[in-house]
Amino acid sequence: MSLMFMMIALLGAIVVLGGGSYALRLVVARVEQGRRPPTGGRDLSAVPEAQVGGYVPAPSSEERLPASVRHRALALVADGRREEAVRMVADRLRADHARARRIVADLDDPDATGDPASG
Repeated sequence: MSLMFMMIALLGAIVVLGGGSYALRLVVARVEQGRRPPTGGRDLSAVPEAQVGGYVPAPSSEERLPASVRHRALALVADGRREEAVRMVADRLRADHARARRIVADLDDPDATGDPASG
């Protein structure tokens, strides 16, 4: 008898969950239908957004560098001590060495990629 009661309770729970899912799907469909323009398609008079998706370019790393650190790093690079400049930038910004290499490469040549293998 208790097994029969458990089976009925389980089937009842499945029916309730299924009905709730169906009702929720209907409500969401009505809300989405209310948000669409009455023509059913895209509003062609609307101006598209400037940034719709995808990746947003990061700001230049040179701008985040304080002026004193930037000048010191440029002086070290001019003296041929690029690795010391990379270590100093990494310590001051608390960044990893790959990012510090890119920053130093941007300081030296803003058009450079900052690839560690290139310099």
